[in-house]
Amino acid sequence: MIDTLEVPSMRLSDMVAERIATAIIDGTMPAGSRVRDQELAQKLGVSRMPVREALQRLQRVGLIETAASRYTRVTAVTPEVAQATRQFAGHYVTSLMRMALAAATPEARVTAAAEIDAMVAELDAGGSPAVAYRELQALFMRVADNAFMSMVSSDLGLAIERNLAALDGPDGTQVAAMLRDLRDAILDGDAAAGARVLQSAFGVEDE
Repeated sequence: MIDTLEVPSMRLSDMVAERIATAIIDGTMPAGSRVRDQELAQKLGVSRMPVREALQRLQRVGLIETAASRYTRVTAVTPEVAQATRQFAGHYVTSLMRMALAAATPEARVTAAAEIDAMVAELDAGGSPAVAYRELQALFMRVADNAFMSMVSSDLGLAIERNLAALDGPDGTQVAAMLRDLRDAILDGDAAAGARVLQSAFGVEDE
């Protein structure tokens, strides 16, 4: 009998893209760094094909730029792009939250609140606000269980996280306080209250 293969939930090129994106976000690959697919393939222990696919994905979301036959390099985030990203992110994360609450059962809301409690505990222990935002977005996507949203959100999440890193954002204590307020709104199933919490955190308002 042939055993079933354990296939990873992510394609190899997606795993490579997230590894490269993480290096860009944390500054390991700073703005202006040259990106060479063969060098990355050797470092990651993969062939050049998934690296090339990953770089195409990262180019689409603005983390790298390419000039044909000249260079591929990490882009710089201008103050204008960072501010525009913050405005977009506020509305985007609010939309994710609303979709999640619309789909959530009372039991799912309790589970989501427990996950937010875990995020707060991580922040209280010195965790990263950027990681907390990433986990919050992932939580909303899981609860909403919308196939199209899941398909488009991974690339958006990478671009948002990278661009927001260029801003002087709230510290862990402030993000933890926001999450506590958001937790209460989610437990109550109150999308309007949740929207107010998120939009205040991102400095945006409903039009």
